[in-house]
Amino acid sequence: MMRRWIVVPIVFAAVSDAPPSWAVLKSHSVCRECHTDIFELWTNSRHATAYTNSTFQAEFMRVQLDLGREPAKQCLRCHAPVAFLKNEVIGSSPSLAGGVSCTFCHSVASVRGGGIDTCYVLDTSGVMYGPYKPGAAGSHNTQYSPLHLGAALCVGCHEHTNAHGAKVLETYSEWSASPYARQDVNCQNCHMPIMYELQVADNYHVTDYYVTAHEFQGGHSNINLSHAVTLETSAQRDGHSLNVEVKVTNAESGHKLPTGVPVRKIVLLVTMKSEEGTLISSARKVYRKTLQDKYGTIIENVRDMFLKATSVYSDNRIEPKETRVEKFTFEIPAWASRYRIETVLNYEYTRPILSEELVSMEMARNVVRSSTVK
Repeated sequence: MMRRWIVVPIVFAAVSDAPPSWAVLKSHSVCRECHTDIFELWTNSRHATAYTNSTFQAEFMRVQLDLGREPAKQCLRCHAPVAFLKNEVIGSSPSLAGGVSCTFCHSVASVRGGGIDTCYVLDTSGVMYGPYKPGAAGSHNTQYSPLHLGAALCVGCHEHTNAHGAKVLETYSEWSASPYARQDVNCQNCHMPIMYELQVADNYHVTDYYVTAHEFQGGHSNINLSHAVTLETSAQRDGHSLNVEVKVTNAESGHKLPTGVPVRKIVLLVTMKSEEGTLISSARKVYRKTLQDKYGTIIENVRDMFLKATSVYSDNRIEPKETRVEKFTFEIPAWASRYRIETVLNYEYTRPILSEELVSMEMARNVVRSSTVK
């Protein structure tokens, strides 16, 4: 079969002059006919709802209102790439509803460039690329792709430097600099674990083949959050003061905590309470990356991070395998003969729907009681 190649600039790069031949990138619903198990997993994923989820829709609408439809279309390079390629960017086309669809990811033949110039090279001949060796019979042509086993497959949409040179997304770079990259532990190891009990295709029993979880669970998954970090709290009394030490370890995340769009933050909250639950005192520490515009104003919303940020103002996020030691001092009131220290680590982000909404998910918790303090 003759191969037809399209170079697809995913992040705000110039569109290729290659002739349009994207009809082969079929709707995701076609894949459901044979790949039932994988399709059901993908349906529940953030990739499937990359376009339809309310958070993206709110930001997408604001970009259209502020800048117009044409500039807003650039958002679809990552949130609905097949729709972008087919120019099906309005209405209710299946390509839009499919978000980051099966046929897009499995048509990627290579990735090249970096930052603002990162490009996916698509094979539009109808061959589907994946992690299985050639030789399997099927209803379409397949091509073994080592790329689909490695982190480089993710770089096009999970690494982004905007037009002003601001590093908005750095997840791939964070992984590349981590111990996991040196150990060849890739994004797929955590975000697409093997699920042996499922089938690659219906009525297709090949023991050497396995299904990887196409739910792509990450920062919105309680399971992933609860395993990412560990807390260790200790306290020592010094007269009428209590010295508290908290060790926060990025134990299992292959990138900084938090990663992704910089509206995300991790908040360490340490509270001193009486045994009855009365709040005595509290302290907090926030881990996040902040971006600023050309006037030095801190940017708090997603659209301006991509469109107006010019530089990183600060970044105190926790590196993979790094342990941060945070120290706090609380005054012990005379009436508090018994007390407890509660340490909670929350993952927080804001999402604009009708108004700015704070989402908070607990990652870890410790309690130290006065009876154990020396």
